[in-house]
Amino acid sequence: MFSGKPDKITLKITAIYLLIGAAWILLSDKVLNFLVKDLELVTVFSLIKGCLYVVISGLLIYFLINKSINQIKETEADLKQSCNDFSDANIKLEKANRQLAESQKELEEQYQQILIDQKKIQESEERYRFISEATNDAIWQEVNGVTTFSDRWYQITGYSISDIEEAEGGWESFIHPEDRALVRDRMLIHKSCKTPYFNCEYRFRRKDGKYIWIYARGRAYFNAKGEFCHMAGSYTDITELKEYEHRLHHQAYHDQLTGLKNRFALNEKLNSLINESRDKKFALIYIDIDNFKYVNDTMGHRFGDLLLMQISDRLLGNEISNSTVYRIGGDEFLILVEKYYKKENLERIAVNILKAFKPCFVVGDLNTYTTISIGVSTYPEHGNETDELLKSADIAVYKAKEGGRNRIVFFNTPMNEEITERMTIEKHLRNALDNNEFELNYQPQLDIKRSVISGFEALLRWKNPELGTVPPIKFIGIAEATHLIIPIGEWVLREACRFLCKLEKAGYNGFNIAVNISMLQLLQDDFAHMVMDIIDSFGLNPKQIELEITESILMESYEVIAGKLKLLRARGINIALDDFGKGYSSLNYLKNLPITTLKVDKSFIDTISNTGNDKSLADLIVKIGRSMDLCVVAEGVETQEQMDYLIKHKCHKIQGYLVGKPMQEADITKKMEEQNKIAFQEVSNL
Repeated sequence: MFSGKPDKITLKITAIYLLIGAAWILLSDKVLNFLVKDLELVTVFSLIKGCLYVVISGLLIYFLINKSINQIKETEADLKQSCNDFSDANIKLEKANRQLAESQKELEEQYQQILIDQKKIQESEERYRFISEATNDAIWQEVNGVTTFSDRWYQITGYSISDIEEAEGGWESFIHPEDRALVRDRMLIHKSCKTPYFNCEYRFRRKDGKYIWIYARGRAYFNAKGEFCHMAGSYTDITELKEYEHRLHHQAYHDQLTGLKNRFALNEKLNSLINESRDKKFALIYIDIDNFKYVNDTMGHRFGDLLLMQISDRLLGNEISNSTVYRIGGDEFLILVEKYYKKENLERIAVNILKAFKPCFVVGDLNTYTTISIGVSTYPEHGNETDELLKSADIAVYKAKEGGRNRIVFFNTPMNEEITERMTIEKHLRNALDNNEFELNYQPQLDIKRSVISGFEALLRWKNPELGTVPPIKFIGIAEATHLIIPIGEWVLREACRFLCKLEKAGYNGFNIAVNISMLQLLQDDFAHMVMDIIDSFGLNPKQIELEITESILMESYEVIAGKLKLLRARGINIALDDFGKGYSSLNYLKNLPITTLKVDKSFIDTISNTGNDKSLADLIVKIGRSMDLCVVAEGVETQEQMDYLIKHKCHKIQGYLVGKPMQEADITKKMEEQNKIAFQEVSNL
């Protein structure tokens, strides 16, 4: 009823109140005068009428004002509610705006991430393409039994899609026949979930007919039921890698110089033969080149390598059936004979090998003669294991060399005992010099013409606390093999000079002393200087020292030692050629080397009592020496008959038990005193 602004409502109420009041005053009095005639009653009713008016007008005013106020309140409430609703709407709108902004930001971030992911995918694809091309990989997949390949696969193999479609058996028909079963088995094993991945190396025939090596790898995928769905993987051409592996394998199992198989290949083959069958028989023919070290030292390693290559060719030229030639060391070869029937078969093979080395080797412009020592061991007689068989053959070779070289020796059980003894000797020999276990004995040399002792040969002796007295024949070779002969030989020379100096101080002048020299000593660069330093340190005349070398030394290292011997001879030192006639007896050495003394080997002296050519041969050796103005010394003279023969043929000196056994230093002094007494008596008788 009342709606609008408060001022309008107030005016409406006031207007209504005035109209009602005016109407009440005018009408009520007329109605009262019409109805009531009594004045007193009129007064009473006027009073009542006035009261009613006040009450009614008051109620009416209250009602109107209350209603207006309520309407105002409702309006204010509606207005407030509207304001609240508007405020909530604003809050919601702001929240919606924030959510929208956040959503927009999230969308922007997602968009940026999508761009980044797209870039990564692009880069990944580029890297994959680059790696695929760089690694020579091709991609393949198998779906519903059909295998498809990437373009790279066709580039690798040279085929086209139509070639594969038209091929009987599909692409698998191009796998090498020997590898197909392997590929098929590996694939089935992987598809049965027995391996996490499929991988296999096999040979594949390209379109041009050439086989290449492929490394295939892949993985199978299965559905929720565990059923095979599809498979994918890659192919890599590993031909170059395989060729490189082959070269490495060849280098690992072949000798680089000769191309022969080496010790690794031999060990592998022997292990295989032993594991194949215990009933199988085979043999090892162990070949060692005699004196090869000296060839290397004298002629140089290049010369030695060329000689080894020719030796390899000569061994291969024998064409022994069921056999393989190996080079197992510097100058060591081995022939594995996988089948033989009798020992005589092996003997015949070994003899033929020895004969093959009789012709000279032509290395450059030089003719070289080389001999070999052969040791033979057989399976299973001489060992059931690889190491044991090789050891047996090695022992047999050692015995062949010990026996004079250029010969064949079959292994037997007692040889093993000898090697054990050799190892024991070697162990003690290493400390013998430091422990002062060596001593020198001196064997007199008689000047036949003057019938007096003119000198001595220094002979090395060894007495070990555990082994007792060890004969030179047992330890000298070991000392040379271990190079211990170098310090031992220097000690011998020094001790011999000390003894000679002691004799001179005792008044025994004019004696010579002979010292045996090893090949290894002569090969030392400082050998000549070492000899002169020792002689000078004792104040001796170099002419009193005689160095004895053997013919074998001359044969082995003529070029190397010739200069050193000439240098020593120029200083006055005498050079004796020991055991002349026992070896090659080349007169060329006597002419070209500064030899001063020729020692006739004992084997010729022992046969003087015979009636044969040996006597004339001993005579001939003496004549050769005298004709070359050399001092001739006969070794091993034990009987008067031998001495008379040598006197008759004008030998200069003799050495042997007839004159005196090797004696210790104290005994030599007594011998000198006896000689002086005899000489004094002879002078007195005159």
